[in-house]
Amino acid sequence: MSAASATVSIVIDASLATRIFLPASSCIDAERLFAEWRKAGARVISSMLWFVESVSAIRKAVFARAITGSEGQAALADLLRLGAEPFAIDSGQCRSALHWAERLGQSRAYDGFYLALAEKLDAPLWTADKRLANPARQAGIAWVHSVG
Repeated sequence: MSAASATVSIVIDASLATRIFLPASSCIDAERLFAEWRKAGARVISSMLWFVESVSAIRKAVFARAITGSEGQAALADLLRLGAEPFAIDSGQCRSALHWAERLGQSRAYDGFYLALAEKLDAPLWTADKRLANPARQAGIAWVHSVG
């Protein structure tokens, strides 16, 4: 087995990233996880949706005056520096996301895209969203982990 094939892959959602980069919602556990993943050389992956949701969360915080515009710019720079690998959404993931939303009783399929990607890559999914983690736990999905 080569060193490249031994690299651990981890899928993250936008809630986890915003818990690190938005000053109003900082989470020490999430920061510690990212530090551990970097040290271990883990491959941090996310859906293309991650970028849209993360930037939208930053904008929402600025709009609500929870952070300043310059803090929003700094949060975006930090987010992009994280180096999460974007994974393109395809028709199979769309079908899988719809299935996951139905299975977890969710009215929207956003979380389903992260679940579909983690399932496809056989990788753990990390979130800070209890509305995703709790139903996943209740459904017996052991590869969904949460912080905060």
